[in-house]
Formats: sequence, structure tokens, C-alpha cells
Amino acid sequence: MITNKINVGLSTTYEKVVTPADSYITKSVKIENLMSTPSLLATVIEISCIMLKKFIPSDYLTVVTNFQSNHMHPTMVGEKVMFKMTVESIENNRVSMSFTGYDCKGEFCSGILEKAIVKEEKLIEDAISRVNVYKDWLTVKMDA
Repeated sequence: MITNKINVGLSTTYEKVVTPADSYITKSVKIENLMSTPSLLATVIEISCIMLKKFIPSDYLTVVTNFQSNHMHPTMVGEKVMFKMTVESIENNRVSMSFTGYDCKGEFCSGILEKAIVKEEKLIEDAISRVNVYKDWLTVKMDA
């Protein structure tokens, strides 16, 4: 079994300083001094990848299947944040984890992340087959 090296209770901590790249700037919205929710989610996903990578074969990777988060308080650019992530359950190739983020005032975010451990080659094959099915469907629609 792929997950046999991963145990419930496995945990890690991760620290980073919030940078301007972690803020949220688009054509319509500009929040340049705070850690954005998209950056928070990307950080949590990165932490989970680092945490699980050493326990899975090199031709496998982890993909997010479910993500629930609570971004409860703003965190300023320049502030140091710390995350704690813990494996809560394992079922077949699925690993469920909880996470909590802390800044200088205490907890600012928390949530649940579920990942599947998959063979990278199979994931790419599945994605390609979905594109090919779509192309076939689109061709039929355009011919009709």
C-alpha cells in the first residue's frame, strides 16, 4: 500500500515571512499589504507536498481532492507566520490533514485538506483522455 509509511498523527510545522508576492493584486482588486487567501491556500498545499513527498515513491505525487479553510484574521506583509499540519486519517490512497496557521496575535487560519496519492503517469494519461474525449465531443457537436 502506498500510504503504509504515513501514520495518523504525523505532523510538521512550517514558518515563513509574508512577502508582497503573497498579497492579492488583480486588474479589479488590489490588497497589497496583506496575505491573500489564494496565497494562504498555496502555502498550505506546498506544506502538504513537502510533508508527504518523502513517504511516497518518486513516480507518485499528491493531488488535492478537498480543501476547506477558514481565513479568520488578516496578516500583514513582513509578518512571520507559522503553520502546523497533522495527518488525521488515511484510507486507501487518501490522506486527510488538518492545519492551523498562527501569526503574532495567535491563530489566523485553520482548515482541512484531503489529498490523493496518485501515480504521476496515470494522472497525465487521465487528463489527456479527458481532453481527447472533449475534442471528440466538440467535433460531433460542430458537425451536427
